[in-house]
Amino acid sequence: MGKIKSPVGYTVIADEKGRVVILKEVREELNIKKGSSLILEVKDGIIVLKVRKPSPMGIYGIAEEEEVDIEEIEGALGYEDIH
Repeated sequence: MGKIKSPVGYTVIADEKGRVVILKEVREELNIKKGSSLILEVKDGIIVLKVRKPSPMGIYGIAEEEEVDIEEIEGALGYEDIH
């Protein structure tokens, strides 16, 4: 699938199953990785994708069975390296 830069963003092409690729530049900017959860909404004929950030309660128990350091927890929450 190709990409075309236009004044308002990128034009992407849907494949035969209707799938489109979220471009690498966008994935990196929004910290979207394999397994990331996205919310899809349709508003007035416009598709809106929102990155769903995990909540602290969503990862509750991550350190229950093994030792985990704060960097791993911050990474799971999608926080940038603040150290």
